[in-house]
Amino acid sequence: MSETGEGDAQALARLRDRIDAVDAEMHRLLIERGTVIDSLIRTKGAGRPGAAFRPGREADMMRRLVARHRGALPLATVEHIWREIITTFTHMQAPFDVAVDTSVEPERMHDLARFVFGFSVELKPLAGSEAVVAAVAGAGSLGLIARAAKGAWWRGMVGADVPRIMALLPFIGADGRPADLPAFVISPPLADPTPPDIAVFAVTAAGAMPRVEGVEILAASGDDTLLAVSQSLGTAGLSRRLMQAGLATSAIAPVGGFARGIAVGGPSTLLYETYA
Repeated sequence: MSETGEGDAQALARLRDRIDAVDAEMHRLLIERGTVIDSLIRTKGAGRPGAAFRPGREADMMRRLVARHRGALPLATVEHIWREIITTFTHMQAPFDVAVDTSVEPERMHDLARFVFGFSVELKPLAGSEAVVAAVAGAGSLGLIARAAKGAWWRGMVGADVPRIMALLPFIGADGRPADLPAFVISPPLADPTPPDIAVFAVTAAGAMPRVEGVEILAASGDDTLLAVSQSLGTAGLSRRLMQAGLATSAIAPVGGFARGIAVGGPSTLLYETYA
């Protein structure tokens, strides 16, 4: 073997040793995280599934992840790894499953569910968005409904102690990313102390919903519309803007809210903020 070949072999051996050391450290830190979660469970106890979800904290973790990420490893890969970690440890605190509406692009919905929730939770396919809302109301777990789902399924979230929209997926928006089907995560009422950036309302009004500044139409079915606004606008502000647009509403009801997503390489919108 030539001198150059021996040098290359030694360099490769050193690099592999570094990889092994990094792998061992990552594993050690995951074990340490599990120990912290064990202490958390002993301190507060394992509660109902809704008590363990913290979408505001999760959104903050994702924003910090995007802000510090660099290098050749795709951001989507890092996001998926972190979501697997988050979901697994949340499941340890309070086991849950995910009801998935299969009425819209079931294969893409399955990919989205596995990308976001990993393999620690059971996916329960259901034929219809209303069935998903009913399942979340009955079992207290999570639901996944495509933004393109038919019908005014959100009417099942009007009232007290009923499911709520807690997230809009994908949270990180980028061209060419995997698992990019727009969808809502719904949950039982949460105890998350972090207020959402975006409030979501079910609105019933005769006539077509006009374009209104600061208001995003998320979905529509007949006279029923699902609208998103800045949390600061609130019910009164939304009602005022719709009246100014000449729309007579018969009902406006809050049905949840979610953190503003991250737009990578795209413009800022009501739903997504651009990150450099």
